[in-house]
Amino acid sequence: MALSMFGEYFHNVDAKGRLSVPAKFRDILGSVVVISIDPDGCLRIYSSEKWDEVITRMAETIPTSTPKGRKLFRYFTSKASTCELDSQGRIIIPPSLRQHAGITKEVVVVGSGEKAEVWDKKRYEEMFADMEEDSVVSDLIEEYGLNF
Repeated sequence: MALSMFGEYFHNVDAKGRLSVPAKFRDILGSVVVISIDPDGCLRIYSSEKWDEVITRMAETIPTSTPKGRKLFRYFTSKASTCELDSQGRIIIPPSLRQHAGITKEVVVVGSGEKAEVWDKKRYEEMFADMEEDSVVSDLIEEYGLNF
C-alpha cells in the first residue's frame, strides 16, 4: 500500500522563509524534498523520488519536440527547488516560490495523496468558501460518481 498524506495543518512561515513540515508528512517525504509550483496558486512538495517520477511522466507526456511543449516543460522544471529539511523539520521556501503562491506568513499545509500542498491561508479559505453549502459538496460527489 502506498503511503499517503492527508489532513490540513496551519503553520506560519518566518521572515527567512522557513516552514515546519508536519511531522506526519516527514517520514513520507524524507529529508530531501522538491518544492514546485501548482497552476492553482499553491506550492507542491514532493519527495525527491516522487519528483523524479513526476518529471519522467512530464517528459513522456509533454511534446518537447514543439516550442510550446518545451516552454511548458521548462516552466515547471525551472520553478522547482530542492530543499533539505533541517534538524527541526523545516524547509526554506525560496522567495520566488513564496511570491508565486502569495505566501507571506500564515499558510495551510494540505496532504494531497503522494504530495503535500502549501497554500496561503487566505487563498485556501477563499477557494473553499462556496463548499460550505452542503448542496455544493453533494452535487460534486454525485457529478464525479463518488461512493464513500
